[in-house]
Amino acid sequence: MPSRVCDRCIRSRTTSVPPAGGVTLQEPEIVLSPLASLPTPADPAFPEQSLRGVPPQDADTSPSCSSYLHFSLPQEEYLIESFFDIAQDANPIFSKERFLRRYRSSLCSQDLISAMAIIGAKLTQFAMNDDGSSIDAGLDSLLSSSLLEDDLIGDAPSLDQFRKAYVLAFYEFHQFPGHHSWLRIGRLTRMAYRIGLDRLDHIRALYPDWSTVSNEDIQEWRALWWRIYRLDTYSNLASGTPYLIDDAAINIFFNVSQAKAASRGIFLPPNSDGLSELLPAITSDPETLLNNIHNITVATMRQAGLVIRMHLLRWQEGIVAHVANVERQLTTLRLALPRGWLNPRRNAFANKTPIDHHARLITVFHLRMAQLLLSVVDCGQRRADDWHSSWQRVLETCQDIASLAGQWDSTFCLTVDPAITFTIFTTLIFLDLHRKSRTVPHNSLYSSIDHDVTVLHLQLRHFGNIWTQARLLTLSFESFSESVSGPLSYNHLALILSRFEAPLHPRWLQFLSSARSVLEACQ
Repeated sequence: MPSRVCDRCIRSRTTSVPPAGGVTLQEPEIVLSPLASLPTPADPAFPEQSLRGVPPQDADTSPSCSSYLHFSLPQEEYLIESFFDIAQDANPIFSKERFLRRYRSSLCSQDLISAMAIIGAKLTQFAMNDDGSSIDAGLDSLLSSSLLEDDLIGDAPSLDQFRKAYVLAFYEFHQFPGHHSWLRIGRLTRMAYRIGLDRLDHIRALYPDWSTVSNEDIQEWRALWWRIYRLDTYSNLASGTPYLIDDAAINIFFNVSQAKAASRGIFLPPNSDGLSELLPAITSDPETLLNNIHNITVATMRQAGLVIRMHLLRWQEGIVAHVANVERQLTTLRLALPRGWLNPRRNAFANKTPIDHHARLITVFHLRMAQLLLSVVDCGQRRADDWHSSWQRVLETCQDIASLAGQWDSTFCLTVDPAITFTIFTTLIFLDLHRKSRTVPHNSLYSSIDHDVTVLHLQLRHFGNIWTQARLLTLSFESFSESVSGPLSYNHLALILSRFEAPLHPRWLQFLSSARSVLEACQ
């Protein structure tokens, strides 16, 4: 079975099932064009209306997908409403109600509306009069015509242009993984920096054009930034590349409800040790609690990703202490979370809805993934005489992640960000190694691990019914599991740990496909 995944692995960018062969994930190639100097807010290229979510008249010159699709107005409105049910923790629009009011008043960019409608139609399997070819053609036009240059026009894209660029970046990342999607996310992130979204709440006090933007639109810009922050996390953590966003240099508040808007803003501290100190303010605003704890757990996962980077650079000195420091942060955060937050089961007595339950589970997946990455790095640093307890810690974390998967309802695979599949895939690989290692002491533990593998495998396949990325990860895991047999010795496991770089790093995926021959040569 081929090992690696590529954005060209499918003949058409809208093909829903990858072919049997030629599945590769290419190395990212940094080919971003140099950016011109940033205009001042008084510059004509930085129109006030672009800040307010109203695109300039010549805002978007990219081909429209409308030539391929002919949605009636009721169909379009249905699809726009359906879009808000898709990957809700990745949706860049803060207020659904306000957006729909603007949409019904024809105040939204038609290019954004078309992108939302066609992606909603594809993911919800909306029935057209044809065989779906018009939806595929529309998607192909959207993704190929605005690959790098046309999705963000000029030096000051409007809010709706930025939203469209984000929606396309998110969709391509999970449906057509590879270096093109990686580049698209990078360009989107750099443009966010260019117009100052990372310090929005600072430049509002300095520049009249920003200071006159309504609080409602500022909330929308903030929501967009934090979705870009998450996308930057997932794309780079998965591929083993450095984040573009610097957590220590962000001056933009978290979104809060209107009732809390007058209170002091919540923003990431320059020192990640202070993440848990944000929780009292976050939990005092139930309306945005899930969204903001999601930001906190993503920030924590980013810290674990930095440890992985140190491990890749082979900075042996101090890495154990760095692992211990991030683990202390994790411990503090877990204890500071609201009571019962880590419980994988839904709190029915508190009248928690299934959709809120699954949104909370995603944040727990983040924390467990952070712990798993730290445990893998720590285990990789150990020698044969003291590695056993660290290897056991890897198993414990994998079991914790499997317990979360055991409470998963496949109905909600469309409503959450599918980046969770990176965690599922990584956990599957290490559980498979555990059940094939010589460290499993008895059959009952083997049976328990086997059950956990089955649960996670099924969860990954459910995501694969929607997202190409998940299907390719499923193929990669199945190929690895079938090709590698046990028992695996310490030397085998040490070799495997030394090759782990990131869940989707090309060299890691290539190693998984050739692991059998490599391990057979290892004595």
